[in-house]
Amino acid sequence: MKELLKLNRFFWKYKGTVLLGTLFLVSANIFLVWIPILIRQTIDAVEVLTTENKYTGLGLWEILTSAEGGGLLATNTAYLMLAVVLYGVLLYATRQTLIVTSRKIEFDMRNEIFDRIQKLPQSFYSQNKSGDIYVRATEDVQRVREYFGPAFMYTIQTVSRAAIIITIMVLVNPVLTLWALLPLPALTLFAYWVSGFIHKRSNEIQEQYASLAGRASEAFSSIRLIKAYAREDYEKKRFMHESEIYRRRKLRLDVVESLFHPMLSLLIGLSIVLVIWQGGIMVVEGIITVGNIAEFIIHVTYLTWPVASLGYTINLIQRSAASQERIAKMMRTPNEIQDNEETASDIREIKGHISFQNISFRYPKAEALALDRISFTIKPGQTVAFVGRTGSGKTTLVQLIPRLFNPTAGSIQIDGRDISTLPLGVLRKNIGFVPQDTFLFSDTIAENIAFGLENCSIKEIERAADNAQVLENINEFENGFDTMLGERGITLSGGQKQRTSIARAIIRKPSILILDDSLSAVDTKTEDAILTHLKSEFKSKTTVLISHRISTVKDADCIFVLKDGKITESGKHEELIAKQGYYATMYKKQLLEQELAQL
Repeated sequence: MKELLKLNRFFWKYKGTVLLGTLFLVSANIFLVWIPILIRQTIDAVEVLTTENKYTGLGLWEILTSAEGGGLLATNTAYLMLAVVLYGVLLYATRQTLIVTSRKIEFDMRNEIFDRIQKLPQSFYSQNKSGDIYVRATEDVQRVREYFGPAFMYTIQTVSRAAIIITIMVLVNPVLTLWALLPLPALTLFAYWVSGFIHKRSNEIQEQYASLAGRASEAFSSIRLIKAYAREDYEKKRFMHESEIYRRRKLRLDVVESLFHPMLSLLIGLSIVLVIWQGGIMVVEGIITVGNIAEFIIHVTYLTWPVASLGYTINLIQRSAASQERIAKMMRTPNEIQDNEETASDIREIKGHISFQNISFRYPKAEALALDRISFTIKPGQTVAFVGRTGSGKTTLVQLIPRLFNPTAGSIQIDGRDISTLPLGVLRKNIGFVPQDTFLFSDTIAENIAFGLENCSIKEIERAADNAQVLENINEFENGFDTMLGERGITLSGGQKQRTSIARAIIRKPSILILDDSLSAVDTKTEDAILTHLKSEFKSKTTVLISHRISTVKDADCIFVLKDGKITESGKHEELIAKQGYYATMYKKQLLEQELAQL
């Protein structure tokens, strides 16, 4: 709940609108209570007329159609119509201010949260499921909005309406008011118990909903693999299991919520019975009038919604609090990868001189080091390559260069400066990174290649595609560069996706180009063509290659062999062959595979 109260800062931005909406709502309730007062005055006036001598023996209709009765009826009807119209207009104005404001706050919150999520370190995404992150940024934000909209509005309505009505009831007759409100303490205690239960269950439900969304997202993103292995029934059972847990948790909450409304009706009905019983006695004793009984019954009925909204509001607040706790936990995630006071803000570009000095790295919650005391230097214009078995630390190493992770120990320097002092935006804009797991957006091919660049011409896009050896494939599509890709680039083959990702990297003309096993899905002829273009286009740029193919790395200025997070061999292709180590063994195996393939 403390986290929810901190959100009141959003109200300050729209304080004028919030105050105006509150004024509209209080005014609407003032006009609402006019109605029972006017009804009481009408009933009491008719009762007086029936007791006057000149109306004795006449029926009610005859009294109301008389000159005096008709005038009274017309006047009170006009006042009633005025009260109803003003109440409706002010209630509409209330929703147009308070509810609209809540939507604006939701807009601000969603943007703030999305901005924060994008800036969180890679370690956050490694430890949290994408489905859970998605739910926090969407469903949880929607629930928190209810605190600013319905919950706030109904709280003001409950307090203002109850205060006005109870004040009027006390002024009319304190004793009858006490009888009318007698059942309310029981409702308050019940609401207190319900609120605690709702808060706990809402948190559990949101956690399970995140798990359910994550399961669905994972299944849909891997649908081709599921179909290929005929695992539809298996995935259906897994989803049904998560869905069943969600259903059971939701039903437990619904059972408690469904008890509140019957209890409310019972207590309100009891209040009306008490008003009629005690009010009847007071009328006989001459303490109050019949009109007062009618007035009290309507007042008690008007209190039904404030009391009912009490439970509804408590429900909304508790659900909002549960969602806000989940959001706050995410927002409190420390972000060690960001600009700080030590950042050299005057730097606008980098040359590409990279130096690893005794670098070690351990993933969060992992026991073993992924990298162990790595040291090397890459000069601008050099092409270096890293090879090694799966899990040797190659991808981890290159992810440290754009600061997707920070090293656990040691120092990385670029152009003689510690990487942590370089502006993060400048560093990453000067790096073209093609990750091992290529990702393309559900957009046109042109937009995917020009990703992150403004005012990029079609000629530049075509040149990048040509250098990546994918231009011919793109031109074969009916819409060419305007071809819309499916989710994660499903429209393209594996090789086409890799080459499109390479085009996206080289169009930026980065100072450092990193290719993380991004030529694995292309044939050797296409690979040679791409590498040839890179040599001519990136003569003065730093290029870092990761590959399992010797053909990809053999022309590199220096090749590093990684094993268990350590550099075990380094040198040019010929030098490593001569050492007869792991690299030479790997080279011989690949030569044998090529010979067998030719046979």
